[in-house]
Amino acid sequence: MENIIFKTQNSNDTIAVCSFDENIEKDFSKIEDKLSPQELSDIKNIRNELFRRQKMAGRVILNNLLGETGRIEYDQHGKPHLKSHFFDISFSHCKDRVAVMLSKKTSGIDVQDVTPRIRKIVHKYMNQPELVSLTDETYDTHATLYWCAKEALYKAYGERQLIFRDNIIVEPFYFIPGSGTFNGSIVLNNSKKDFVLKYEIIGIFALVYLWNE
Repeated sequence: MENIIFKTQNSNDTIAVCSFDENIEKDFSKIEDKLSPQELSDIKNIRNELFRRQKMAGRVILNNLLGETGRIEYDQHGKPHLKSHFFDISFSHCKDRVAVMLSKKTSGIDVQDVTPRIRKIVHKYMNQPELVSLTDETYDTHATLYWCAKEALYKAYGERQLIFRDNIIVEPFYFIPGSGTFNGSIVLNNSKKDFVLKYEIIGIFALVYLWNE
């Protein structure tokens, strides 16, 4: 069974993060006969071993959260939909970590490892007010949280026409080690939709998810 390293929930949302190893293939085999032939084929035919195991781990942890396998279909934008339950669903994975969010409202989640590589791309996804909020002492972690927030909001929107720097806006926030709450918005076509987000620092990983309390 996968190792759940973080879990939280409120009346609308359930969020869980697991770590996995090569034994995930054995855990996945226990539920694969309950998947649709299309979904099973899609996962089994992933050539990249790490990505295949990440997808397997996501399915196993979803089964853990639901108490049953559930039926997932993907729309034309690649967004997953849980057809067997009235939950919005979101997945994220990085290395040997997989995050899953179920929500009665809107889901969006992202997990990333914190590395100095983030410095090379901040100008591509952060606007000036966001950039100004970064400080040297916590730059890499703080910048990674902005990236995770924008990924989570992108998944919440569910379509592909958003520009991270212009259409996904994160209200500049002060980074507090451990965990915190902040606000973000999707701004598009003269409309603005606001969201509350939470973050957690779990070892070398940053996790951000929508919080529909």
